Amino acid sequence: MKKILFKLLSLFLLISCQNQEKTVDISNFIPEDAAVIIQTPNLKSLQQHLENISFFNENKFSAKNYLKKELGYLNHADTLTAAIIAFSISENEKLAYSLILKDKPKFQLDSIKNKSVESIKAEGHNYQKMVLEGNTFFISTGNAPYITSNSEEKLIQILDKEKLLKTEDFQRVYSAIDLNKTSIIFNHQNFKAFQQNLFPNLELKNVANYADWSAIDLDISKDGISFNGLSIANNSSNLHKIFQNSGTVSQSFASITPAKSLGFTAIGYKNPEIFLQNLKKFRGDSVSNVIDEIILNTQEAGIFTTTANSLFAIKTLVNVEATDLISDYAELEENYRDFPIYKVSKPEIFETLFSPLFTPKKNNFAAAIGEYLIFASSIPQLRELIADYVNENTLAHQSYYKENQQKLAQESSILIVGNPQELKPKLAEAVANKLSEEISNLNFGEHKLAILQLVEEGDFAHIHATFETQSNNNNSNTKTEEILSVSLEAELLNEPVLVKNHLNNQMDIAVQDINNTLYLISNKGTVFWKKKLSGPILGEIKQVDLFKNGRFQLAFATPYSIEVLDRNGNTVKPFPLEFKDEITQPLSLFDYDNNRKYRFLITQNDEVFMYDKNGKSVKGFDFRRTNSEILQAPKHLRIQNKDYIVFPEKSGKLNILSRQGEHRVNVKESIDFSDNEWYEFENDFASTNAEGNLVKVTQTGQVNITNTNFSENHRISARPNLLLSLSENILKIKDKELNLDYGLYTKPEIFYVNDKYYIGLTDLQTQKVYVFDSNAELLPGFPVYGTSGINLNNADIDHRPEFVVKGGEKELLMYKL
Repeated sequence: MKKILFKLLSLFLLISCQNQEKTVDISNFIPEDAAVIIQTPNLKSLQQHLENISFFNENKFSAKNYLKKELGYLNHADTLTAAIIAFSISENEKLAYSLILKDKPKFQLDSIKNKSVESIKAEGHNYQKMVLEGNTFFISTGNAPYITSNSEEKLIQILDKEKLLKTEDFQRVYSAIDLNKTSIIFNHQNFKAFQQNLFPNLELKNVANYADWSAIDLDISKDGISFNGLSIANNSSNLHKIFQNSGTVSQSFASITPAKSLGFTAIGYKNPEIFLQNLKKFRGDSVSNVIDEIILNTQEAGIFTTTANSLFAIKTLVNVEATDLISDYAELEENYRDFPIYKVSKPEIFETLFSPLFTPKKNNFAAAIGEYLIFASSIPQLRELIADYVNENTLAHQSYYKENQQKLAQESSILIVGNPQELKPKLAEAVANKLSEEISNLNFGEHKLAILQLVEEGDFAHIHATFETQSNNNNSNTKTEEILSVSLEAELLNEPVLVKNHLNNQMDIAVQDINNTLYLISNKGTVFWKKKLSGPILGEIKQVDLFKNGRFQLAFATPYSIEVLDRNGNTVKPFPLEFKDEITQPLSLFDYDNNRKYRFLITQNDEVFMYDKNGKSVKGFDFRRTNSEILQAPKHLRIQNKDYIVFPEKSGKLNILSRQGEHRVNVKESIDFSDNEWYEFENDFASTNAEGNLVKVTQTGQVNITNTNFSENHRISARPNLLLSLSENILKIKDKELNLDYGLYTKPEIFYVNDKYYIGLTDLQTQKVYVFDSNAELLPGFPVYGTSGINLNNADIDHRPEFVVKGGEKELLMYKL
């Protein structure tokens, strides 16, 4: 019985040994100089997956063409199973690959005409040299594994089992990958040769020095690629050592990074004391100094890059004021939109603070935004950054960034985010000359971000990354964006307005400051001229074409004159018309038949005067005086082809006159007027009374009051078929009500541009501008920063409207919808 058992056991062991001989670990045949190693459970499937990725399909890649050419013979194989492809850079900078297959593929080469096969016996090995469709490669003739290479030397080296990758670090990183997925392994030191070959003009020192090895498992779909993996760092010179045991944080660098930036690189650490110890040890710096205190009060640092500049930022601990951290090294220069901007007295301190991770230059100015200190070389850079932050035009507010965040770890040590489309010019400069044009022509489509995240844990770091298509519900082509900021010499007196420029069929900006200086400014920010006026402009600036030649002039009233200025700021004769008595209401300008036969009306307390373009009193207009003070400038309304001149007076009388100044509609009922204007609405005259009720007067003089229960300080605006109201925080557009935050709002204004209605108003307390459509939907990107009512029109050559608004005390802004 024992003999039988012994024979059975021997047979079992023999079978096991035979099976072990047949099972070949292909990872044992990788050259030691491999820089990039690709492992896949099925090479055929990998080829198909890569072909299905939209980004690869929509672009031409020399690397893709190179691999297709070099490995094109694999297309003639019936089956391709588990494989490893190892890439090395030879001494002559030629890319050498070694393909190691677990099973020998079955080739169908009979139909190929341009081929030759030569059997070679050299250095004790039998192998083949094959030339297939112009490509030369070398093939092992043994059973397992099946090895091919474009380098004869490399094939012999593998067959001799010399200079193969056998290190413990490699075995550790290889054991961490998922053999059921396609994985990529990087040797950081050997990767230097790759970098020098592909990116000769780009410094990637930190990439090479971060760790010894990195490995990632790919998840491939038609939308792109995401991956997860780890980096291993055993060398004391690895940058990863700086983060060891310092902990991870939820990084919020995207909250200050403009959406239009190229991207950012940020580091985070939960324990700044350990991080500082690691950093000083890495630098060989054992001396304590005063600037250590800065790092000890921070938890995040990084650099984000715009098209022209890079800005450096640090984030303080929750219990530390950012302004306190810089107080000893800077002096307050200005406050911009309630954010302090400092001139840095010792910029060199912040240049070396996080070296070698970051070495920013020219940190001459700094702004404090919440817990962040952001350094830049100029104040305009910081103003632009603050504007993007206030208007929520940062990465953190973009839907595509939020979508990507869901695929990443909540906390990390390093976060790198790149905008491929914006980075394209920089990449084209960085790559080898032969690849520059190819990079410049890349189409990234809906691939809006590439993100890499590293999460430190002991002597290794977890890797997470994504490069996939993202939806963009508020993309930059439709989201409201600030496009212009202009600073005047003094504080703005009134709201800026858009005026026609007959030279380019666009619009310019007119605005007056508190010194009564009037500016005309282009929609690009160029100041055409400025002119000191005799007094403040009453109401809005209007435009006329006095000579009926398509050339527009500016028309307005000051307290004692009617002014008309031409395109160059010169007075147009016979203007100005000057008066001894004060003008008490804004200029009324009528063009009854749209034939440029203008009528200029001024109000002086209880009197109305009308003049023509020659400065003469209009004959036939006989109205002169009311019985009490006129409360609003006379307004021209045309209802059902009838002209009316409408204005209220203090006694409660509503005057509705004809062109000749006669009472055309007799309104017998006295009205307790509110501050709201009178409008045409549904073929009636409409406004509200002081009690907060809607008042409509018919063309026969009948007064109809609707109980609307508006608050005391309510405001309304109307068009013939559109009525809107604001009562406390309730904005009503047609029949839709919106609950706004409580605030101090400007009058809601209606603008009609490109066959669409826009409703704009500003909360002066929070300095936020809101623009809605006629369906009461807030437009993308709102609210934005502003401190006055807005003026909206199509100011340039595209179809997207723009609006102007007051910003800071001396600042006017233009936004594009």
